Amino acid sequence: MPRPILIDTDMGVDDAVAIALALSSSEIEVAGLVSVAGNVAIDQATTNIGRLLGGLVPKSLPLVARGLDQNLPGMKDAMHVFGEDGLGGIDLAVPPDFALSGFLEVYERLARQHGHALTVVALGPLTNLAAVLREKPEALAKAGQIIVMGGAIWCPGNITPWAEFNFYRDPAAAAAVLSAGLPLTVVPLDVTRQVAMDESHTAHLSRGGTRAGDLLGRMIRLPMERKTEQSSPGSFIVHDAVAMGVLLWPKLFMRSKMGLEVVTSGEPAGRCKPVVVKDKSRQIGVVISVNVGEFMENMLEQLSQEKFVV
Repeated sequence: MPRPILIDTDMGVDDAVAIALALSSSEIEVAGLVSVAGNVAIDQATTNIGRLLGGLVPKSLPLVARGLDQNLPGMKDAMHVFGEDGLGGIDLAVPPDFALSGFLEVYERLARQHGHALTVVALGPLTNLAAVLREKPEALAKAGQIIVMGGAIWCPGNITPWAEFNFYRDPAAAAAVLSAGLPLTVVPLDVTRQVAMDESHTAHLSRGGTRAGDLLGRMIRLPMERKTEQSSPGSFIVHDAVAMGVLLWPKLFMRSKMGLEVVTSGEPAGRCKPVVVKDKSRQIGVVISVNVGEFMENMLEQLSQEKFVV
């Protein structure tokens, strides 16, 4: 039986790569997609879910919901990386039958339906998850696993000197989720920064002949042209795809357990730092390394449906 997952996403290009990986896997059923503001505004993130589903044409459509915005003045987004539409400016339309549910309803419904079998994969700011904790805490408590792409633990941030983008957008939400005693695995910037696609990888995607490969090959061109974070023009760091890889190919990752604390105010807001936690049940799983070569090979093979040697 495929493993049901609920993906919470701020729908930039790396989110699209992660979601395409999940949709192309026979081991996973994408049961729900919930938007959150981050890379782009909430309306655009929600529209992008429809655009991506319309482009990929999955065999069955997941539940889709519009989540929350952070509503903080002066907050930076990632349109300078992914373009104004968040998906590299490619021509994609929302399908006419695209329908939305409430995000609390989707979390509650899938948790009730799947229980411990459900995995939540959070690819954006944790605003929705913090709201679920407040309003429907039993929904997250029922999930068997929650994978979070976020935090810069030992490395500099990618939006401020201290903070990774997702935790920067809503540090209070990150702090609430990480301290809630949930079955978390955090995939920090320290690890995701190790995995970057180059032009040979996108060429392989484009010539593979699959919907996902063609779509992503075009979508990645814009961010690949722009110098961002630790990457240079001609490469693109696929942060969210790495987080999805933790679910798909767990043997490629090394993990540790530790206490994590998120700074919620002041200049270093969003900073994620390890702390001593005497109660081992309050420790959080943290991915600390990835087999980059095998991960890239698996990702390209799955998206293009053909063998690839890095």
